[in-house]
Amino acid sequence: MPDDYIIQVKYNEARELASWISIFQDMSFAVDSLIRLLQLLHDKNDDSILMNSLFISALISYGRCFTHGKRQRLSEDIFRTLPGEGDPLACHRFYKNMRDKHIAHSVNPFEQVKIGLVLSNPESTERKVRGIANLSAKLVSFDIDGVETLLRLALFCRDAAQKQMEIWTDKTVKKGEGQSVDNLYSNPRLHCVIPEPDAVNKARLD
Repeated sequence: MPDDYIIQVKYNEARELASWISIFQDMSFAVDSLIRLLQLLHDKNDDSILMNSLFISALISYGRCFTHGKRQRLSEDIFRTLPGEGDPLACHRFYKNMRDKHIAHSVNPFEQVKIGLVLSNPESTERKVRGIANLSAKLVSFDIDGVETLLRLALFCRDAAQKQMEIWTDKTVKKGEGQSVDNLYSNPRLHCVIPEPDAVNKARLD
């Protein structure tokens, strides 16, 4: 039996579906990172490099699902339908601010570097500057409660993205079924193009 012939389509329904697939993938990555981070915290693992990497990865992937860009984005309004106690919208904004003002940009006090001068003993006969010292503090990860709360939000957002994927999958198929099959065969085969290095400065076309 011959292999299926897969073509690429770029009509609006397909673009909408692509956006929600991308959001679902980002939120799934955030969920997986948080689950791994929780395992480290429960195991009392002291690998700060791994913990901070998972922490940063989760927040970046989570936060970019709510930012403007070429694709669709999640709206904060979805948290108004999240069941349970507490204020999920306020929690979401806390995590998004953490991503924007601590991870993406170091503008809040969760990262500090202080500089000091080392002086000789004040009781010594010669008072002078002996050297320099620095003291730094940086948030490596939330505690278990903080990670579990973000995970709950991320799981809820992933489910919301999946529902949108299902809606737009159906619309994309129906749009294709309403077109001439012969015309569809004239479309290029489904493929991805590996970008050149200079593409880092260019906007995505679709």
